[in-house]
Amino acid sequence: LNTTYLVSLFAFLVFTAVSAVSSSMVGGFQDADPNDERVKNALNFAVVQHNRASNDMYLSQVAQVVKVQTQVVSGIKYVITANMARSVCRKSEARELCEIPEHAQVMTPYQCTFTVWSRPWLNQVQLLKETCPPTNNV
Repeated sequence: LNTTYLVSLFAFLVFTAVSAVSSSMVGGFQDADPNDERVKNALNFAVVQHNRASNDMYLSQVAQVVKVQTQVVSGIKYVITANMARSVCRKSEARELCEIPEHAQVMTPYQCTFTVWSRPWLNQVQLLKETCPPTNNV
């Protein structure tokens, strides 16, 4: 009876430890706060790169952040899904803030997922991947 109790207790402790570790796996993706300053910086970097690669004469802006996940990998990898929209600013105009028009005829909404890798100790940020629907990626 005493041996059975000890084996059961040991099994319970092992199960509890494994459950705790797997729920917050080291190196795995974790949900992140879109309002975190580091997330905002990663997203801003991705949007600048997105606009540079775009053939559209207007800048695209983030209309809404849908989801943010981070992963610790010799730095931080950010996977950010955002609803994007065409702004009223032309690329040739350098402005800090560009409004997104409210009327749907001008606004061309689309969703992008950006994967950004940040290594702050090297002062390095890199856009690893950008996935936007091809028909809407202007």
